[in-house]
Amino acid sequence: MTIDAIGGDQAPSTLAFLLSQVGTHTARRFAERIGEVGLNPPLFRVLNLIDAAEGRSQQAIGAAIQVPASRMVALVDELEQRGLVERRPDPADRRVRALYLTRKGRNALKRGREIAKAHEEELTRGMSEADRTRLTRLLQKMVDEQTIGRGIHPGLSGKPEGC
Repeated sequence: MTIDAIGGDQAPSTLAFLLSQVGTHTARRFAERIGEVGLNPPLFRVLNLIDAAEGRSQQAIGAAIQVPASRMVALVDELEQRGLVERRPDPADRRVRALYLTRKGRNALKRGREIAKAHEEELTRGMSEADRTRLTRLLQKMVDEQTIGRGIHPGLSGKPEGC
């Protein structure tokens, strides 16, 4: 018996199911693709954040995106061990270490952004620019209404999925 025979084409999918299906596929596929440059999605996200707020402390960046301090330390430690990020003393407060991308980190980030762009193009293939814009606005509205937080990804929280 096929899925079609038991109502696969007849029963409409719910919005929640479709969002889950697309989200799981998207996350899995992106993790595979970003892995080609030796990164995972949380490390790629932190590289982007450091680039956007270079010279700020890991505490400030972590707080801005609601990542627990212990998780942020682990992520930055890994990036530093890989030679992608460096911690420098903050001239205003010697107790604080400011984060900076290294040349290797900038190159990894550039390649990661190329992968992310190709990933999004693949994901939205067959959609018009107007459809992409509308979908983005609708999904952002859901994020805002659910108070998930703009730019905050559950994969950075350090909690298992579904928590």
